[in-house]
This record gives sequence, structure tokens and C-alpha cells, in this order.
Amino acid sequence: MQNRIKELRKSLGLNQTEFAEKLGIATSTISCYELGTRVPSDAIIKSICREYGVSETWLRTGAGEMKRPRTDAQELGELIKTRLIDASDTFQAALVKLLLRLDPDGPELRRLRQFCEELLAETEKDPETKKDPEP
Repeated sequence: MQNRIKELRKSLGLNQTEFAEKLGIATSTISCYELGTRVPSDAIIKSICREYGVSETWLRTGAGEMKRPRTDAQELGELIKTRLIDASDTFQAALVKLLLRLDPDGPELRRLRQFCEELLAETEKDPETKKDPEP
């Protein structure tokens, strides 16, 4: 497990202090886990999995994928957190706020959906929109 904890931490781009802070434990504890001089308790393993979205099976045994698949709701939450909260003055943030205020069964949302479907259909017809965007 010691190598997997270190692998996870490095894949997240965190140093031992940053990794430990989110778990509420000492940096020296993470160092001991990575050196293999201590084994994390079940509570710490569960905390690592929860905080960092890691598969408990992978962390304990190395079997399977490191990261748990994210649900649509988790992905949406992450997008909002990273793209909208930190840039709340952007057009995207304003658009999301507007969408969330609309009645899900109201006429405005139906018209917007129809507009988006028509826009997408037109975009797919236009060869200019199929080019890769310039960097």
C-alpha cells in the first residue's frame, strides 16, 4: 500500500504536507505510510478514498483502476467548482446561473432547448465549424 499512497499523492501533484492537510493528519504520518513503517487505519484508508476519489480496492490491493468513476453529478459539481466559482464574472457563470433559475417545465427552457438543438444542427452542416480551433 505504501507505493500506492505515494503514487496517488504524486498523481495529484501534492507534496506530503498538502496531502496530509486534507486528511487532517500530520505530514510525518504520510511519510511513515509511504516508507512502510506504519499502516494506515481503516478510517484513514476510507478518508483517503473519499477525499481523493480513489477506489478502496485499488488502494488496498492494487487491483483495478486508481480512480473511481465519477457520476454525472460529481462531474458537474467539479466543473462548477473549478470553472465557475473561481471565475464567477464570466459569461459561462452567468449562463449557468440563468439556467438554474428557469422553471424546468417552463416555456423558456423549452424554447432554449429548441434553439440549442437548431444551433447544433446548423453547426453540424457548416464545414467551417468542423475545423479544429486554433490554439
